[in-house]
Amino acid sequence: MIGKTSKSSQRPPFEKYLPYLLFIFLGYAAADLVILKYRDLMLPTKPPPARPKTLVQDSGNGRGAYNTVISRNIFSSDGTIPDQLVAQGETAPDDSNQEPVQSSLPLTLKGTIVNSNPEKSIASIEVKSKNQVLPFVVGREIEGLALLTKVERGKAIFKNLNNNRMEFIDMKTDAGKVSFQATRAAGPKGDVVQLAPDKFEIKRSDILKYTADMGAVLQQASMVPRRGANGEIECFKFLAIQPGSIYTQLGFQTGDCLKGVNGEKIDSPAKAMETYNALKNASGIKIQMERDGRDRDFDYTVK
Repeated sequence: MIGKTSKSSQRPPFEKYLPYLLFIFLGYAAADLVILKYRDLMLPTKPPPARPKTLVQDSGNGRGAYNTVISRNIFSSDGTIPDQLVAQGETAPDDSNQEPVQSSLPLTLKGTIVNSNPEKSIASIEVKSKNQVLPFVVGREIEGLALLTKVERGKAIFKNLNNNRMEFIDMKTDAGKVSFQATRAAGPKGDVVQLAPDKFEIKRSDILKYTADMGAVLQQASMVPRRGANGEIECFKFLAIQPGSIYTQLGFQTGDCLKGVNGEKIDSPAKAMETYNALKNASGIKIQMERDGRDRDFDYTVK
């Protein structure tokens, strides 16, 4: 009796629960295997019925509630815009119908290129504060002083940004006059000396002379852009050249097409004007020209 009692007292206290725990574990394992086998049969084959959407009403006011505010002029209770305030005895200027007056701004018109499309017309204007001659198209600001609105032959009209007044500048009377009483051919007596069929020599002083009087130079020839199939400008074609002008001395002929200068493609009037000004300091000039359907390079050495 003493031996049996000592053996039972040595057993773990939870030993009698082990069979039950093993039975529960085997039950869970068997259930899991059954679920894995028949899981596809337990999945729904049809989607759940759609629930009707609940419309949420906007508690805010509709646009019609603000029509009174939208239509009302907050500066005038009767809905009318008051006239511009002016000094007693004066009348408010009408910018749209205002006649432009001679401008006193430090600007000098050097030349104009009038395009069939007014928005593409160009005015070559000397800005005295910078001592530069720059091209401006219609709609562009002139160094923060004015807004160019229209370009006519020998005249540029703009709005003065300081006083919002319409003003204009025009070319001097003698600047646009070019005298060709004696036709000057290319040779020792002309400004340009022809050394070979496509090689010329010109003095830098003569280049500066012509670039300074751009207005006269622009009136010595007539050019139009030639566009390709894609609508882009390919070159500028000479329609007419004044006999004895600088263009004839440079070897140009009516019908020639100007394509580039010093490797720079000329595809807009503004680009042509910029290149024209850049030639002042060039040591050599190479002009790409098309004549009778063939490309030719004219070389000019600057002395």
